[in-house]
Amino acid sequence: MIGSRSRLLAITTGFVLLLTGLAQAEDDRSEPNAFLKGTFRFSTVKTCTDVVIGSIVHFYFNGTIIYDGAGSATLSQQGMLVLPGSTPLSFEERAELTYLPKPNGGFIQEGTFIAADHSYTVTGTRMIGQIDAQGSVVMLSGPMPSVKETVTSSAGGVSQYFCGASGTAVRIR
Repeated sequence: MIGSRSRLLAITTGFVLLLTGLAQAEDDRSEPNAFLKGTFRFSTVKTCTDVVIGSIVHFYFNGTIIYDGAGSATLSQQGMLVLPGSTPLSFEERAELTYLPKPNGGFIQEGTFIAADHSYTVTGTRMIGQIDAQGSVVMLSGPMPSVKETVTSSAGGVSQYFCGASGTAVRIR
């Protein structure tokens, strides 16, 4: 009876270790950035508060982001800036980003955005992302707590904002 229990315990333990090893093997990737690779189309909404005067601005973005599978991404977006009580302003910008993946499919991306006409630069931007298991949909959000973003105009003016954001990206290639 004791020999049967020992064998049953050994078999059960071996089975559990085998399943654990298989689950870990599925989570391990030879290249941690490789799960996020390809071209994605995205739409994002961002609301920011000016650090000094407290005014609120809203941004609406649409664009593409290309993740290279090695920790770098290139973003191109068009957007609309909505200030309360004024006419919406359109803009276009580009960014070179870096991203750092986590084992659960989450990642942090950050970088510098530059207006297509070089009229301003935005630094300090950071987004939190989560890619689905199939690698085709990314959920994006601003970090909690928010980080200070700095907008520097080509004329030398500087503004700082705390922003919240939410968006979705879908793989197109």
